[in-house]
Amino acid sequence: MLDTTNLFEYIPDIGAYETGLINLFFKNLDIGTEWGEAKMLPYLLLGGTSLTGALLPERKPAHQRVFLLGMGVLYWLLASLRYVTGFDYRFYEKYFCFTATSDIAGLATFGQIEPGYRLLNVIVSGLGGDYRVFLFVFHFLFTALVFVWLARYSAIPWMSAYLFLTLQYFALGMNFLRQALAGAIILWIYPFLKSRRLLPCFGLTLLASCFHRTALIMLPLCILLSLRPSKLHYGLSALAAVSGYFLMDPFIKVVVSIVPKYQHYLTEKYWQGNSFRYLLMPIGCFLIALPLIRRAMQVKSESPVLANSMFYALLMQVFITKHFILERLSIYVAFFALIALPEAIRAADQRTARLRTGLLLGGCFLYFLFAASQGFHGVYPFHGIWDKAQTLAPH
Repeated sequence: MLDTTNLFEYIPDIGAYETGLINLFFKNLDIGTEWGEAKMLPYLLLGGTSLTGALLPERKPAHQRVFLLGMGVLYWLLASLRYVTGFDYRFYEKYFCFTATSDIAGLATFGQIEPGYRLLNVIVSGLGGDYRVFLFVFHFLFTALVFVWLARYSAIPWMSAYLFLTLQYFALGMNFLRQALAGAIILWIYPFLKSRRLLPCFGLTLLASCFHRTALIMLPLCILLSLRPSKLHYGLSALAAVSGYFLMDPFIKVVVSIVPKYQHYLTEKYWQGNSFRYLLMPIGCFLIALPLIRRAMQVKSESPVLANSMFYALLMQVFITKHFILERLSIYVAFFALIALPEAIRAADQRTARLRTGLLLGGCFLYFLFAASQGFHGVYPFHGIWDKAQTLAPH
């Protein structure tokens, strides 16, 4: 049995703040027993296993692809075998049961569910599958879209697999099912953005919106991501963001006065703002990405997409301090961090690359601990199908 009170002894060069955060993590999750620890071990083992990819020879990309395949299978199986893990687990379970017993006219009454996700439910239930089968199918699609993308475009595949867990995209996929699949589709606009082919980007964005409407935010962002980084570009965008930050509430009040059905959003808890400490990770990732941004500014042949994605991810995440629900709009562009951050490590000079790698890995692990202690997405600790049914109420 692992002594969790002394876990920091297994982590080299960890400071007092990190030690305190780790202790808070275990205290909040109440995992002082062997059974409780086991419920967090799946995440810790995934993170540790992803780091072993650093031992593989970089000159043999086939080894990296096999490693990513193995990691993808592990992520897929763990997500598919969860039970009441994720705030929206019961909602999507009820929707699946509703789909399985409804005709086409009945499905049309559930208007808030996008047609792509609705169709996926219809196909699985029509073939005789239950909700567990649906989870296996859904998580296969989500994981395959992400990990095939990582295999093709990540400069450091094992790091991308680690970031998938620690930056909370794995958690996202176990809670916001529709938006997670929309985000995985959006990732594939990357090769078209690199070659400035906007029509395929718009087409994929419309396809993603069939799973979650918020994906439409990528229509204007596709244009912004393809622009060359410059002080003028970033300065004007930052000025527009600041203006939007302070003018948002008056504008929204006018909108809901015209469309009253959205009035209830203004009184829900998700309309409240997060504290500024939630910006520490986006700011840290942006700082890590500075070599990539500088390279995109200086080298005209360099694609600006990844550099711009880190800038706009930070800019959009500032808005969660105004209204937490706006985080959903930043998910898509922030998803590109899975390959942007490894590319930034490659862009750094040899003197600082190792330091940046250590800071990135350590910072992301601390963010994982923070996310787990705060109960992000309702997926911490993990509950599998072997557990008794438990209701995880959102905090």
